[in-house]
Amino acid sequence: MFPVVLERAKAFFRDRETVEGVVARRVLNAPGSDDVELADHLIRERRRRSRMDGSLGGSLLLTAQAAWDLMELGAPPDHAGVVRMAGYLLTQQNLAGRWSEDGVAGDGFFSPGPQREPIVPLELPSGTVFRDLDDARFVASCLALRTVLRAGHEERAAVRTHLDGLLSIHAFDPHLAFVVLGALGMAPPRYHERIGALIEETASRQTADGTWPDVTVFHAVDMLFGVPSAAARAAIRTAAPHIASLQRESGAFDTRESEAIALIAVRGLDVARTRA
Repeated sequence: MFPVVLERAKAFFRDRETVEGVVARRVLNAPGSDDVELADHLIRERRRRSRMDGSLGGSLLLTAQAAWDLMELGAPPDHAGVVRMAGYLLTQQNLAGRWSEDGVAGDGFFSPGPQREPIVPLELPSGTVFRDLDDARFVASCLALRTVLRAGHEERAAVRTHLDGLLSIHAFDPHLAFVVLGALGMAPPRYHERIGALIEETASRQTADGTWPDVTVFHAVDMLFGVPSAAARAAIRTAAPHIASLQRESGAFDTRESEAIALIAVRGLDVARTRA
């Protein structure tokens, strides 16, 4: 499926010396001759930028993204860089400045810094922007949770508490609801049955053209991609034709020609063509 779209995407990513370039070429089965060395360089570059405490500039969000990048590039959870960065993230649980600091929604949330710390606007790779400070703190915690789960820390008590807290929350804003799904998608198998109802609710809101009301399709697909569910993959497949229709002559999928958005698109189209 989508052969012309995928060929344009290959051309778009052919010479990109970035995390997105390496990962997209892998998904497209078109690896560059230097991609192994490039991935190693990008991993080492992020490790060099980290402090002794494992953080990037003392930032929860930057550290979560860097650890995520390492794993995207192929670093395993026990890689020294992933261990140190995830270790820093775990020290930020239950600190002042976290969402629901009063504990009403349960504990275990990660703090992106004191309340005076400027974290808005918070823009995700999908282009979705959160401008409300409370929403941004919630999203920051979900992104950190997603990262430490992928890094293998699902058995920590505070991490389990955060997971249980998310499952007890009903996020009415659709962008936040997808962020919750993105984090829960990394949860261990014993949580999958409880997540199923959330995925069904999300799928029920998908329109005939594959989009969702009041939420960008790239945000939705990016968050659904990590959810190990046939229903999530079916929703991505339904969105794929709309995503393909957004491609530009350059191979990009938005006016800014974002590599991150193009990678989300490629992954969505890959789900559609493989039907795995």
